[in-house]
Amino acid sequence: MTAVSAGPRVMLGIADETGGPLVSAPWIGAFVSLGSRLRRYATQLDGRQLVVAISVPRRDYVAALVGSGWMLSSPAPQLAEPIDVFRAADRTTYLRAVTDRLIITGAFSSLEESRNDPRVLTGGKLLPVARYQAVAQLDGVVDRAVGNVPNPGYLAELMGASKDWAARLAAPSADMALVGTAKWLHEDLNAVIGDGAADGGQGTPMSAYVLPDDDRAATWSTPVVPAYRIGEGWELPETCLMAVLDRFGAIKLLNDITTPLVLCIVDRSVADESAAETIIEARHNNSRPVSIVDELRWRPPRTVEALAFTVAV
Repeated sequence: MTAVSAGPRVMLGIADETGGPLVSAPWIGAFVSLGSRLRRYATQLDGRQLVVAISVPRRDYVAALVGSGWMLSSPAPQLAEPIDVFRAADRTTYLRAVTDRLIITGAFSSLEESRNDPRVLTGGKLLPVARYQAVAQLDGVVDRAVGNVPNPGYLAELMGASKDWAARLAAPSADMALVGTAKWLHEDLNAVIGDGAADGGQGTPMSAYVLPDDDRAATWSTPVVPAYRIGEGWELPETCLMAVLDRFGAIKLLNDITTPLVLCIVDRSVADESAAETIIEARHNNSRPVSIVDELRWRPPRTVEALAFTVAV
């Protein structure tokens, strides 16, 4: 897995929308790198929960950047050849199938192998089998949906994720959740990221990496959960390894989150110390310190403070 460096060779840029000029800053790459570092460290947890808190001047983009780093550093899924998946399917099977242009999700209908160019009807689309680059069987019933394959873009290429892009779209890692104000988190995910050092560089929406769970999406991975839903008893999926708690509305639920890893984003633009108090209280509860620099191998950018510790779950 490759971690992104914020050094001089790599300067990532962000724009609020596609086509906008990419604005570069070292902290962009640093937060992407944090997501990658956290995934790597997650394999070393010994049954305790890792809590990482970062205090930032403003919360904007941080959850989306960390989430992009987490997702792009996940192991590539190992999928069977598309024809083998289609042969094993029946009318009770639901698939996500990816061509060079389309993501098709829905019920499998039929496979025609008697012709020279075998065709498959799945998700309501009849296409030659040869067009499919990756196909994954889904666990449950899903509605039919068709979407366009997003360009992997500069960041996915940088982190080595573009070479298995179709497989990642067909079977993305479903092991992260974003908790906070859903509207703000979705706005951040719609921001585009790319090569900030290139004149006229084109960005890729961070939603293409994080894949927020959306009823209209053809592929999805990450639930974006309003904090109040957790307070009402809604539970994160069992597959979730990391929960990102964005601002105090989510951080106050820290004691209710049981994922192996929790990232708390403290927004200093808000004159409220409640989030920090909640984290410090957890820090004093039979915790063990973890060095951000020496153990997580991450160096916070300027103006960012960070704290990490483990607690019993």
